[in-house]
Amino acid sequence: MLYILIAVAAIIAVGYFIYKRVHAASAIFAVGVLLLMIAAATGRVDYAAAKIEPSGNAFYDELLVIESLFKSRFSGTGMAIMVLFGFVGYMRHIGADAKTVVALSRPLQRFNGSYWLVPLGFVVGTLLSLVVPSASALSLLLVSTLLPALIAAGLSPLTVGAIIVTASTIVPTPLEAGLIQGAELAGMSVTEFAFGHVAKATVPALVVTAFVHMWWQWRCDKKDAERALEAMNRAQGLPGFYAVLPLLPLVLIIISAVLNRAGVVSFETDILPVTVVSLMITMIIEAVRHRTVNEAINDLNHFFRGLGEGAGGVVALIVAAAILVEGITQMGVIDGLTSLAGSSTGAGAVIVLIFVVATGLMAMLTGSGVAPYFAFSEMVPGLAEKSAIHAPQMLTSIWATSNTMRQASPVNAAVLIVAGALDVNPVEIVRRTIVPMLAATVVSVVCAFLFV
Repeated sequence: MLYILIAVAAIIAVGYFIYKRVHAASAIFAVGVLLLMIAAATGRVDYAAAKIEPSGNAFYDELLVIESLFKSRFSGTGMAIMVLFGFVGYMRHIGADAKTVVALSRPLQRFNGSYWLVPLGFVVGTLLSLVVPSASALSLLLVSTLLPALIAAGLSPLTVGAIIVTASTIVPTPLEAGLIQGAELAGMSVTEFAFGHVAKATVPALVVTAFVHMWWQWRCDKKDAERALEAMNRAQGLPGFYAVLPLLPLVLIIISAVLNRAGVVSFETDILPVTVVSLMITMIIEAVRHRTVNEAINDLNHFFRGLGEGAGGVVALIVAAAILVEGITQMGVIDGLTSLAGSSTGAGAVIVLIFVVATGLMAMLTGSGVAPYFAFSEMVPGLAEKSAIHAPQMLTSIWATSNTMRQASPVNAAVLIVAGALDVNPVEIVRRTIVPMLAATVVSVVCAFLFV
């Protein structure tokens, strides 16, 4: 019991540090290393997860465990995420991501202030999260494009702000970092996990959320003065087909999955190969458009810059979360939860709900969807192996919860970006997002229990 209390205190400490704006990956990493050192000092070192060769010194063995986790996370899921971040960085540089936004948002201006723009705007924003997987980057892009378009169409600024903040939530895509890792933990391909399991829970939730959004924004709306915001139009001058370029990896993955299931090809492509192909196709198009090969090749440096951003951002969180979970595991938390969940299916459902509530609270406290999901998801395979818990069901539930409830946090990056653009208190934005996000969470979890 003492060791479980130490692990709980460690989780609380991580939440406190992140709430105090300490760098999330650094806080998780430091606490995780501390837990491993405590495990070494108390003789609780466990080599099962890392599969290292024991040196005979418990403290050095824990360092070897950390080394093993770094290598495994950077070479597998981490590499795919880094490559995707690089591709997004290159798309941002050439303006193709903005072209996609402009192409999808222009028709919305024809609705003349109708509240039907709310679900439509939410759907458009959700689709755009396929192109721009970072919630903060998507918010910045939509503030400069969708925000003035929808305000000009007659919606109030706070309503549009709520749409923008909640655009990046639970759309099932094989390009999302959490689903890439979830597929690996569940032992299946990312397309099978995203479309065969997660989509059954999140697509109904997105539909319900769109209409809850419309009702809640109508209920909350006041007469806000329309304000003019100057849009950055990075898409100006680009050919119309550039709007398709950011979607190439997703399109190629779906095509390969369809061809594989139809028996046309014997393989299903991974993310890295299709991203490289998409990158090279775009580079050739850029070379033809600018009539210079040198400039087109030189612009690939933005791909490598984005790759570095991915390594220092999401991948750093994945590694840090793995170390924290290893420390929590060695404190005996997994064994305690497993013994509780293993007695019956009902107890397994209770464990899933406990994890959902814990994930939601941590997401609201920290404003991050990545940190709580990666912290808790690492525990799922161990729980599922020795209990009645169905791994895809639990992974879907906590992934959906972390990615919805982060948008109901006043310290969430997207909330702060939109609040700054509208010059309002972040709490005003949260008041507009919390009800739709609660609806999305509840529907996702219920559908996960029913259909996954």
